[in-house]
Amino acid sequence: MFKEITVIEKDRVGLLADVSEALAKAGVNIESVQAESSGRQGIIRLLVNAPEKAKKALTKAGFNVLDSNILVIRLRDKPGELAKVSRLLAEANINIQNVYLISKNGGEAIDALQTSDNEKAKKILKQYL
Repeated sequence: MFKEITVIEKDRVGLLADVSEALAKAGVNIESVQAESSGRQGIIRLLVNAPEKAKKALTKAGFNVLDSNILVIRLRDKPGELAKVSRLLAEANINIQNVYLISKNGGEAIDALQTSDNEKAKKILKQYL
């Protein structure tokens, strides 16, 4: 399992710049980022090379920071692969709370996945880890 860092703040111009600058000053490298805005709230999800250092730096900079465990899965880069994984979890009554693509390379897609039961999901998805 990997640690995802999530920043939840009032949405504003420059939020991502401020978050990424705080991480840069702390020497933390961003491996993956997903950001979204509802117009009122900004949510930035990060995979970084040093999660504890990132959390400390962002908290010190005044950001609201959460951390959570996620699974990183490897899928063949073809139609239906995410459907297979999500169906396996649905059949086990495991909710997918968030999912995003980290990268694609050489016929493989790497996705980050947070579920309602990561330990159970890890067992079900062991062939994809």
